[in-house]
Amino acid sequence: LTIVRLTRRPQFLFVQKGRKAPRPALIVEARRRAPDGPAGVGFTATKRIGNAVIRNRARRRLREAVRQLLPALALPGVDYVFVARQATAEAPWASLLDDLQNALIRLRAELAPR
Repeated sequence: LTIVRLTRRPQFLFVQKGRKAPRPALIVEARRRAPDGPAGVGFTATKRIGNAVIRNRARRRLREAVRQLLPALALPGVDYVFVARQATAEAPWASLLDDLQNALIRLRAELAPR
């Protein structure tokens, strides 16, 4: 499975109109772009969750969690956006991974081709 980064605002807005899986430590948004092809990945943290240090820590933790779990759980041709929440920067690592895994499994079931 090939993974590419989402970098442009229209890509994030496209995914925002898709499925969402909110969890205590993060929100995962996903939307099918093509029947197959690379999976797209984007990360975001709004100013609501804290100052730049906290936002960057939250994004770094999300990136590492996604690096560990996404290759096994992503669907080809689906774009994912990982949205940091207030709890992301401080949540225990095991619970962050658990939330991410549960969200990805749910989205996989919803977006899998019938």
